[in-house]
Amino acid sequence: MFYFHCNREKKQNNIYKYGKIIISKMHKKRTLPVSCAMKNKREKTVAAVSPIKYVDLFCGLGAFHQAFNSSARFECVMACDIDEDIRKIYQANYGVEPLSDIREINTAAIPDFDLLCAGFPCQPFSIAGNGQGFKDTTKGNLFYEILRIIDTKSPNMCILENVKNLKTHDNQNTYKTIESELIKRGYIVTSEVLNATDFGSPQARQRIFIFATKNKSFTIPKPTQVNSNVVSTIIDQWFVGGDNLNLLKYTVKEKQVTTLFNPNKPRVLCDVFPILSSAKKQILDASKAKLKQLGGDPTTLDKGGRQGERVYSIDAVGITICASSGGPGAKTGLYKVGDCIRRLTVGETLKMFGFPDNYQFLDVTLEKSLFYLGNSIVVNVPLTFVPFIEDWFN
Repeated sequence: MFYFHCNREKKQNNIYKYGKIIISKMHKKRTLPVSCAMKNKREKTVAAVSPIKYVDLFCGLGAFHQAFNSSARFECVMACDIDEDIRKIYQANYGVEPLSDIREINTAAIPDFDLLCAGFPCQPFSIAGNGQGFKDTTKGNLFYEILRIIDTKSPNMCILENVKNLKTHDNQNTYKTIESELIKRGYIVTSEVLNATDFGSPQARQRIFIFATKNKSFTIPKPTQVNSNVVSTIIDQWFVGGDNLNLLKYTVKEKQVTTLFNPNKPRVLCDVFPILSSAKKQILDASKAKLKQLGGDPTTLDKGGRQGERVYSIDAVGITICASSGGPGAKTGLYKVGDCIRRLTVGETLKMFGFPDNYQFLDVTLEKSLFYLGNSIVVNVPLTFVPFIEDWFN
């Protein structure tokens, strides 16, 4: 168990943060009106920057909330998540107590809002998940719960996020269903698969963002960064021990380099294989011999090759943090840091997602913290949306 928290004030982009209160520098000075003309001008300015109230569905660690905190104009009026620990973490960081199961929410009791955000469960549509899509009765049909809220509240804008495979799942029928249901309700739909590395994150994480808007379309911002940040920029050089690869259980085989080094793509240095007992090795050798006789490739029986069984370079962007990946590099992958081969720490993984150093995980285990991060949105991406969303609402 551990408590990851650093309590300090920060000043970023003329925004002062004091605990849960965010005060823009431009609002610190107040002047009395000197004329009716000045008063009218100020009233028009206030009207032009009216609050953008939003709900954060399937809120997770709060990537949308974290991004929207960069502007004093956004106000979260409701969040929800079925996971009890997530709800506690969210409340500790944002001062909002999320509701639980979206299926039990009384939509009529939700305060009015302008913007709906929903990073709905991705497992039914993910290559790494079960792939059942809408047939998954537990998680796959939660999109219809989003529609239930939309039907009651009719927000002006909706932002949906999911794995990139959503676009092609079931011969594109899944995406077409989502799009048609939103269009039926009077929305203009635009979508884009975005890679977090193009927005300043050291993590290669491709996700689809779907914008549904009333009356006028929304132009999804283009990537902000040509050259990606690499993993070494978030590595804690002072971290010692704790999660190093156990070389008594695993052997490391260097990967043959066949392509030019490209820091904008993850770079595999080695494959990791478990060291087998003599009995297990005999069984494996016999299986390989039999497969070879049948004309197959015996090397396909070797363990290794999965994301959690590879060692990556910190001099390139990192792999996608995956909640469901296993092996010795479960969830984060393994990285060669100096003379060590290890997983990323929770603090390093937070930075891969753009969360601040003072993010609180409370009394949550290391594995659970990494699991929650593996299901998160990278803050960098919705952070880029903020000024464009504000312009849309003006």
